[in-house]
Amino acid sequence: MKKRDILTPIGLVLCFGLVIWGMATGGSSLKVFWDLASVFITIGGSLTAMLITYPIDEFKRLFVVIVQTFKDNGMSNIDVIQNFVDLSRKARREGLLSLEDAINNLTDDYMKKGLRMVVDGIEPETIRDIMELEIDEMEKIHKSGADMLKTWGGYSPAFGMIGTLIGLIQMLANLTDSSTIASGMGKALITTFYGSVMANMVFNPMGANLMFKSGVEATTREMVLEGVLAIQSGVNPRIMEEKLVSYLSPTERLAYNKVQVSGEGAAQNG
Repeated sequence: MKKRDILTPIGLVLCFGLVIWGMATGGSSLKVFWDLASVFITIGGSLTAMLITYPIDEFKRLFVVIVQTFKDNGMSNIDVIQNFVDLSRKARREGLLSLEDAINNLTDDYMKKGLRMVVDGIEPETIRDIMELEIDEMEKIHKSGADMLKTWGGYSPAFGMIGTLIGLIQMLANLTDSSTIASGMGKALITTFYGSVMANMVFNPMGANLMFKSGVEATTREMVLEGVLAIQSGVNPRIMEEKLVSYLSPTERLAYNKVQVSGEGAAQNG
């Protein structure tokens, strides 16, 4: 079960809030930044371009991909290590078959799948091949989703420019009335503004967000793979722990050490 990523909505709210604040303090009404035709050209036009770019099955995933950027990876690397240390100790004491009940209590499907293959006695090479293939496919899916967002982020400013050109043409066609030139120029630039907002405040950051999370999840899955194979081969829990800790970032290592110290202190007090 993936947790909500609270930073993504917070970032969006702050970003839009700052831009709206800047618009409101410029001495003009916020109404000057609204134009329905520009909305249709920028959002509608870029969305229809996405229909041309991607087949319908891929296009259907677009909004699922957007939702994914608001979710965080389900299990932290620290949780992975703690789970594997506990499972490894249990397997060494009671045998691999004793892990069946513990596997059912796990929340991560990838970890469950690997450990079930261990309990079923599948060869290590086969387990590695299957689990590595799943990591590769996950990365491909995430990259495809991020590319879709970045593609939409590329189309948005382009359609903003198309809207601006339309506005300029309409303005130049009415040069006989000089009083409308300034307002016409402002309206012509609104579509460029909308396109820039869509690209740089929404779609490009979301695409980068998804790629970052994909890298984090791939690292976590590599840890799970190493843990699964270590349990199957009967590696000492302490050695396995040290191996998995090497995957942690410096910040995660400090957090893991604190957890270990607090756990040892609680055990001694108990």
